[in-house]
Amino acid sequence: MNARPQAASHSAAVSGHGPLGVAVALAFGLVLTTAFSWFLSIVIELVGMHTLWKDKGVLHARQLVQENLQYIAEAPHSLIVADTAGFSRALIAHVALPFEKLGVVGFHQRTSAALERPDPHVRTGSPTLKRISKRLAHMWATVGMVAMYTAQDTSLRLAVVVFALPAFVLACLLGAVDGMVRRDLRKWGGGRESSFVYHHAKAMTYLTLGGGFSLYLAWPGGGFNPAYMVLAGTALVAWSLSLTLSSFKKYL
Repeated sequence: MNARPQAASHSAAVSGHGPLGVAVALAFGLVLTTAFSWFLSIVIELVGMHTLWKDKGVLHARQLVQENLQYIAEAPHSLIVADTAGFSRALIAHVALPFEKLGVVGFHQRTSAALERPDPHVRTGSPTLKRISKRLAHMWATVGMVAMYTAQDTSLRLAVVVFALPAFVLACLLGAVDGMVRRDLRKWGGGRESSFVYHHAKAMTYLTLGGGFSLYLAWPGGGFNPAYMVLAGTALVAWSLSLTLSSFKKYL
């Protein structure tokens, strides 16, 4: 007699997530998304160094860091951080510290100097083993420098997201209230149910949160204020959240 209630309660316990479980899942997802975006940024920079910005090399990744610092300095105050520019400079200094401890910067300088130094014992341009080893060492040093600059750039973009968090929460609240109001209007006005719209809007909300966040962190181009991309992502999340709640079933 009690088999079905026990099975139902066990299924609910397995499938349900408490506040702690949701917080852990969000934190884990944030770490994975940030790590993946950082790795993708490294790959994009390395490919771009041999295709799109051959003349810049490692300096392209460094320019992105300096550009983001300039954009952050244009908004010197936030509700969360009083001094956004000072916080950002301290942040990239802490990010660069492990790379400096590992000697990445000095290794890149030494390999660059060794690669430019001519070898008097061999003909210029001859593929000797010594010259090949120099090129391989310089390649790994370049990867290390790109990893450092992209890590700094990713941390700055995360900082911009933190600075804009109050606006993001406000937009989500506005979208939620708008969606619930439209749901009540549909409920009391005899509107039609559509599980198709609800499930697709719910999937769109997750996509705009996860995909938009990853795209913003890994975006390789410069020349625009990152606040615009955060604003566009916030508007999309608010709109999809409003659509999800407005199409939620009328009767529970």
